[in-house]
Amino acid sequence: MIHPQQAAAMLPLVRGIIDGNLIDLDKSERKEAKKVSCADFYVGESKQVNPYTDKSVYVTYLDGTMTKYGSCFSYGTREIAQELLEADKDPEIIGHIIVADSGGGAADSVPELAAAIKQLTKPIVSYIDGMAASACIYAISYTKKIIAHHIFDQVGCVGTMITVSGWPKVRHDPNGYMQIRIYADQSEEKNADYEAALEGNTQLIKEEVLNPLCQAFIDDMKANRPSSTDDQLKGKTYFAKDVVGTLIDEIGSFEDAVQAVMDLAAEQNNQTSEKMAKYPKLESIPELEEQAYAEDGSTILQECQLEAIEQALSTPRAEENELQSQMDTLKAEHAAEVSKLTETIKDQNAQINQKDARISELETALSASIHKNDQEDPAGVHSEADPAHKVDEFAPAKTYEEAAEACREFLNRKK
Repeated sequence: MIHPQQAAAMLPLVRGIIDGNLIDLDKSERKEAKKVSCADFYVGESKQVNPYTDKSVYVTYLDGTMTKYGSCFSYGTREIAQELLEADKDPEIIGHIIVADSGGGAADSVPELAAAIKQLTKPIVSYIDGMAASACIYAISYTKKIIAHHIFDQVGCVGTMITVSGWPKVRHDPNGYMQIRIYADQSEEKNADYEAALEGNTQLIKEEVLNPLCQAFIDDMKANRPSSTDDQLKGKTYFAKDVVGTLIDEIGSFEDAVQAVMDLAAEQNNQTSEKMAKYPKLESIPELEEQAYAEDGSTILQECQLEAIEQALSTPRAEENELQSQMDTLKAEHAAEVSKLTETIKDQNAQINQKDARISELETALSASIHKNDQEDPAGVHSEADPAHKVDEFAPAKTYEEAAEACREFLNRKK
């Protein structure tokens, strides 16, 4: 999955290696991924306050010939995939940008990078800065948005190709030196497509290698870029200006790419807020909520997983059912005891009321009796006269001294 220009550019290096020439292994040409602070950008033309001033966008580079493993000239897609997944865990990062400038490369360089992009929980945007052809456009088609830097950036070349070279099975050089490849009897299909191609029969290698890879390439492009046309998936390379709205989304600057990430992050946060409202049981347990949502509010788990958790929390388990049953029984017993006690209190109150009425009745009768006696004996003194003595005739004393004198007189008389 490589553009012819990219393949041609690699030929001098390949020939040099084959001829035993020394190759400069300086890795300084490899572009390191980096964080770009959102504080350097503004929202909209009015330059409003940026909501992500304390956040960053992770920028990685997909350039040169794409290979699964890294080389001294560029990082392999496996390395890029791992870097993206690690950066996605960073709470400071709100999204990613892949800066692409590649004519593609090996077919096996795409799957791991594509899988990593699909696993990202934060939005990712592609920014084409030169070329995104063949395997490169295949890989970045999995991102949320594709922006080209210039109208004449090259995009497309959707298809597969292979270059087969080598000596035939049997070879004689002018000096009579002979070389022959021999296969075991049980290995009659080993390298059959390669051997047939060397003899000029390319149908087998098309059917078994190129066509299946190409069809998967086309199917995935249609799924990832549904607005792309069938004509654009036949291998032609286009200028970016000719495929806006199909293979790419727009022409813009790197600042536009950063802005796109911020917009997608804000949209994702809004969707997450709406999604969280659907799971009240999960939100009621802070520990679970922390596991389900990242610090920036993005969803760590897939919606089907969130639904499963919510369902599990909503469905009582056996132990919970038993505890609930015991609690219901205790509540019923408590209610019965309260009802019984209420009736007892009611009966006791009735008895108290009856006794209060009887006491009131007796108090009334006693009061009436005292009143009657007071009328019959106004002085309130009741004494029986001694038959052996005559009735004493003393008037009530008016003072203490008068009473004392009367007492002395009475005692003297008794003597």
